[in-house]
Amino acid sequence: MKPYWLVVLGALALTGCSTLPETLKGRMDQPVTEYPVVAKMTEAQRGEEVRLGGMIVGVNNRESDSVVEIVALPISDAGRPDIKASSLGRFKAVFDGFVEPADYAKGRPITILGDFDSRQQGMVDAYAYDYPVLKVKGHQLWNIEQQVIDDDRPYCYGSYCSRLRIGVGTGHVQSVITLP
Repeated sequence: MKPYWLVVLGALALTGCSTLPETLKGRMDQPVTEYPVVAKMTEAQRGEEVRLGGMIVGVNNRESDSVVEIVALPISDAGRPDIKASSLGRFKAVFDGFVEPADYAKGRPITILGDFDSRQQGMVDAYAYDYPVLKVKGHQLWNIEQQVIDDDRPYCYGSYCSRLRIGVGTGHVQSVITLP
């Protein structure tokens, strides 16, 4: 009986790690999450619920709202942007009121839940760009943390093994997206 409970607790612990934050849960069970689909939306799809993520490029605070430009990246089931992936394109997210540029800094990961609103012509340097625009209903800012992964294996001599080593070890640094 005990092993059964360990399996159940282990499964619950693993699902807790990939849970979608409440701020990204919308009215639909499955909003549109693929950037190529959103990039082709037209006025006919206005109001369609969308969940996209990526890295912030910039913030433009206006009189009554703020526009955050975002480089789109694929997102996981938990809404986390894949910072190792290549850009899928760009989109703009319109927030009601003021957003603090220090909090919404260039290079910070973000996921947006919103409704498709329109398309907007803009520029990326000297290139004319057609942005999908989302009206924000919820969002999640993420942090990037560096973790050192130790690749050292135990040193074994016969049946004796030890983690104690003399000399240079091996390892690597990995960037991980986390909640603030």
